[in-house]
Amino acid sequence: MSEVKIYLKPRPVSAVYGNANYLPFQWHPDFKYGPFFAGYGTIPSGATEEYTIRSPDLSIGIAAFHNELLPSLKAEVPEITRTLWSSLVQLKRTKLRSISHFLLQSQSHINRLYQGDHTPFPLLSEMRTDPEWNKLFFSILARGNVELRDEVDVDTEVEIFVWAYMHYMVYYFGLTWLKFQRDLHCPENPISLDTYRAKALILPPISTRKDNTNNQPPSNEPGVLMRSETNDTMTPPFLLRRRN
Repeated sequence: MSEVKIYLKPRPVSAVYGNANYLPFQWHPDFKYGPFFAGYGTIPSGATEEYTIRSPDLSIGIAAFHNELLPSLKAEVPEITRTLWSSLVQLKRTKLRSISHFLLQSQSHINRLYQGDHTPFPLLSEMRTDPEWNKLFFSILARGNVELRDEVDVDTEVEIFVWAYMHYMVYYFGLTWLKFQRDLHCPENPISLDTYRAKALILPPISTRKDNTNNQPPSNEPGVLMRSETNDTMTPPFLLRRRN
C-alpha cells in the first residue's frame, strides 16, 4: 500500500513565522515532535497533526525501517571469541552493508524529492563520489524551520522530514555495530559504547573541503565519516543525537 499516515506533535511558536506551521530542519533536531507512523507503534495523544502521503517508496522504506532494520540493529551484539571469528566478521559485514545501503538510499530520496521526482535516480557509486550530491543533502537538512505555507509542497516537505528521521535513527543505532567492527579489529583497546559515540570521527563534508588547499576543515560545518566495506558515507553531526 502506497498511502502512509504521518503524525506530528505541534511545534513551539516560531520567532520568524509566529503561529504558522513549520518543520524544523536544523543541524540539531531531536525529532521529539515526531514523525509517528500509523501501524507502527502507538501514536502519542499529543500527535494531532496528521498528513497522508501517497508514496510507494516511502511506504516501502518505512516498512523496511521498522520491520527489518531497527530490529536487526537493536539485536544483542555477540561476544567476540576467536573460535567464532569468521562468522562474526560475516555478521559485521552484513550489518554494515544494510546500514550503508539505507543511509545512501535515504539520502538519495531526500535529494530527489527536493529537486523533483523527474531527476534521475543516481547509482550508489555516484552517490559516494559526487561532492555536489553530498553538498545538496547537507544543505537540505540545514535549512532551518521550513514554513508549510500555501505555495510550499507540504507533502514533499513532510516526506523529506520522514526520510531524514529514518536516516538519523539508522545511523544512531548503527553506531553499535560500528563499534563492534572496531572491537573485532582492535580487541587490545576496548572502549565503552558511550565513549565510542563521544569519540565518533568528526570531519567536514567533502563538499566543503574540495577547494580547501591547506586541507584544514572549516570549523562551522562538521560532518561524520561513516566507513562502509568499500567507501565512506558522510553524515552531519546532528544524526548522532539521541531521540528524546
